[in-house]
Amino acid sequence: MPPLAFPLEAAVKFPEKSLMFYDLAANTWGPEETEAIQRVLASGRLTIGPNVAAFEEAFAAYHGRKYAVMVNSGSSANLLSVAALFYKKDRPLQRGDEVIVPAISWSTTYTPLQQHGLKLKIVDVERDTINIDVRQLDAALTPRTRALVGVSILGNPAALDVLRRFSDERGLYFIED
Repeated sequence: MPPLAFPLEAAVKFPEKSLMFYDLAANTWGPEETEAIQRVLASGRLTIGPNVAAFEEAFAAYHGRKYAVMVNSGSSANLLSVAALFYKKDRPLQRGDEVIVPAISWSTTYTPLQQHGLKLKIVDVERDTINIDVRQLDAALTPRTRALVGVSILGNPAALDVLRRFSDERGLYFIED
């Protein structure tokens, strides 16, 4: 790659205090996870095996549900969760319904909503956490609002308890991405 024709520092000036760095490639696995991965790899069964079935059963029991489905990615999980809300017996989502979402997230937060014809109500984020600003939720509500998506960005936990309570008190579906 050829060098820049001008120094990058001269082109982009940020006040030192506004810089926020996130190590997106840090290893977060401990010895237990590494050993579990080795066991699965050694088994030769990488998908839909006894480990997946055991996890689904334990996950469903933990959440007091009859079933749980493990999928290949968070993207697929988002798509399935949105689709499932269109098939609920009572109060299913419908095309044109509004969903409150944070202004900063991944495309996989927004795309399943748009694929199903839902309208995004974008709420700004807090500067320090990059998560949805809960103080702006009431202003985003309209009679068409049916759901709220909570996203914890870059390891910063969103105020999920506040988002859940807000959703419950207003009869909204709460989707945690």
